[in-house]
Amino acid sequence: MDNQTVTDLSYLREIAMGDNEIIIETTQVFLQEMPQNLENMQEHFANQEWEKMAKLAHRIKPNMAYMGMENAEELILKIEQQARSGNISEDLGQIILEFKGLCNKARDELSEKLEKLESK
Repeated sequence: MDNQTVTDLSYLREIAMGDNEIIIETTQVFLQEMPQNLENMQEHFANQEWEKMAKLAHRIKPNMAYMGMENAEELILKIEQQARSGNISEDLGQIILEFKGLCNKARDELSEKLEKLESK
């Protein structure tokens, strides 16, 4: 992965109308829930539980928008569409790995951004 950032809180800041408490809380929830979501996604993939995968992808998709994760949002949409249709491509595992990589990078970025917000 390159050194480009994968998150942008502009949209979240806009819908929160600049309220740092909302931004902090939303970011904290994202950071708390994402590891389990990624683990569940991997498990659903391994067990070919496509309906569960589609529901999970659908549930976490808005978080990608809130955190300004455009690339991850595109990937989660592909994951959801494939899981929902049952038309699984050979590269779905790779798409999930790429998504996980973006989420892990986002976790590091958002942890730093959260520290800065909490110190204000």
